[in-house]
Amino acid sequence: MRIGIDLDDPICRTSEMVHEKMDEYSAKTNRDVLEIMSNELIREQFFDEYLPLIYKEVVIKHDVKDVIRRLRNKGNEIYIITGRKQSQIPNIMEITDKWLEDNGIEFDGLFTSAYGDTKADVCKREHIDLMVDDNPYNYKTIVGNGGKCLLFDDRDKYDLRQDYVTSWLAAEEYINKFRG
Repeated sequence: MRIGIDLDDPICRTSEMVHEKMDEYSAKTNRDVLEIMSNELIREQFFDEYLPLIYKEVVIKHDVKDVIRRLRNKGNEIYIITGRKQSQIPNIMEITDKWLEDNGIEFDGLFTSAYGDTKADVCKREHIDLMVDDNPYNYKTIVGNGGKCLLFDDRDKYDLRQDYVTSWLAAEEYINKFRG
C-alpha cells in the first residue's frame, strides 16, 4: 500500500514550535502576538526569520518513527506530502530531507508545496492509497477527489468520529485494518 503522510503536526510538533518562536519574537520586538498575527507585514517578517529555524529544529512526535518503520517493514511505501513551500524557503527540500534523515524517518518519496487541491492532486498522481493529514480542508479535498484520508489529531482540535485518530499507535491500527 502507498501511504502519504503530512509532515507538520502529524509527524512533528510544528504548531507548538511556531507558538514558542512567536512568543520569543513578541518579546524581542516588543509586540503583542495578536499584533504580529494580524499584521501581514509583521507576520511575514516573523515567518521569514523563524520558519527555516523551526523546520530545522522541530521535535518529532512520540511513536511516529517506530510506526512508520513497522509499516514499511510490512511492505508499505511511505510518501511525505507537505505544504512546505519552495517559494517561501528555496532550500526547503534539503532542510526537510535532512530533518527526516536526522530523525530516522524512513520514506520512499518527498513532495513539497502540496496543500488542499494540490495535495489531493499529488495523492491521485502518485496513486496514494491512504493519506494521513491533520487538516480537515486537506481531508475534504482528498476525499472529494476520490482518495482516502485519515485525519490525525493528537491536539484535540476536532470532534470527528470517522477516519479519525489521536495517536500514531491508533493510526497504525487503522492502517493495518485498512490494508486488510
